Amino acid sequence: MEAINKGKSFGEKYTLLIHLLFGVVIFYFLVHPLTMVIYWFEMNDKPFTTRQFLEIAPDRMMDSFSFQMTGMAMAFVLIGALVGLGSGLYYRNLLQQAAKLRRQDKQLKGSLLSIIKEGESDQVEFKSSLRFDYHQNAINKSLEGVIIKTIAGFMNTSGGTLLIGLDDSGNILGLEQDYQSLKKKNRDGFELQLYQLITNDIGIEFCTLVEIDFYDLDEKDVCVLRIKAAISPAYVHSKNKTSFYIRTGNSTKPLTIQEAVKYINAR
Repeated sequence: MEAINKGKSFGEKYTLLIHLLFGVVIFYFLVHPLTMVIYWFEMNDKPFTTRQFLEIAPDRMMDSFSFQMTGMAMAFVLIGALVGLGSGLYYRNLLQQAAKLRRQDKQLKGSLLSIIKEGESDQVEFKSSLRFDYHQNAINKSLEGVIIKTIAGFMNTSGGTLLIGLDDSGNILGLEQDYQSLKKKNRDGFELQLYQLITNDIGIEFCTLVEIDFYDLDEKDVCVLRIKAAISPAYVHSKNKTSFYIRTGNSTKPLTIQEAVKYINAR
């Protein structure tokens, strides 16, 4: 652990040193000489032209490195050092934030792999796809209804996690087949479709109970829905029919009207 911390400290100092030196070099060898040229035009009240600039610039730039200009040169060195230091601190902060995000992503992936290894339960469900039927090897939009029923079931019980892109055994299938069936063939299109289904079939007010994330596992995308329990009943409205679902064990079960009323009152 100590070696890791030392490595990080060396890396941070190295970044600061490079930015500091870069700032000094830029201000001493570029900004300082150019300032001297501009100062000459102002002092001599001469109009600035490209031709005159090319005539004056070499001599004035050489003068900027003379002994008489040491004081001004050191001032530019100091300014360059401060600018470089500020740039280095900002860049180092970006590197630290990126490293933190990588660590968090690694931890989340580790947690996700543990969930997959434990298998399905009353609070964890695996679905192979959103709308691609692996048995028929074709798009089957009726599968979207299965996803919605599962989401509603979690909402009406105690919440849970739904993973899309896995078979029942936890093998990673990915989402590429689903992506190709969408207008926007990527994660954004997939997420948009999920929220659209929730809005249409359960209600827009229930969208806030679903947090959607994507993870790259074995170079395949897996969608993870973290679903909170709803305060009010989450009904599924589809094909002029209203249904109520709950989680029982590792499956989603529909309740009759009488069972639903009894269950809701008991909650």
